[in-house]
Amino acid sequence: MSDAAPKTTGTGAAATDRLADAGRTIWLAGLGALGEIERGGREAFDRLVERGRRVEGGQFRAVDRTVSRAAESAERLAEEADARLRHGVDTLLHRANLPTRGDLAELSARLDRLSERLEHLTETPR
Repeated sequence: MSDAAPKTTGTGAAATDRLADAGRTIWLAGLGALGEIERGGREAFDRLVERGRRVEGGQFRAVDRTVSRAAESAERLAEEADARLRHGVDTLLHRANLPTRGDLAELSARLDRLSERLEHLTETPR
């Protein structure tokens, strides 16, 4: 079996490759530990278990950090995509001489202000 894992490309690929490399390293350490136990007995096994516990905690923290960064990046990309899509739709609507959501909201606000003025004028005795 080859020591090199297939490499992928892309933004999240580097993190995936690091995780795959870490997994491969842990696998090799486990195989080495098995060989050590066969030679050194129970004392070596206990040392390796304790060492493994310390490493495991670090690996979980590293995975959590990587997942958090990936989630933040995905959220940021989704927000950017949404903004670009909205801008594109607004541009298309303006070109077609149709009102956008913003235009309709502005018109609604103006109508509300006008209604308030009319109510005020009709309530005031002359």
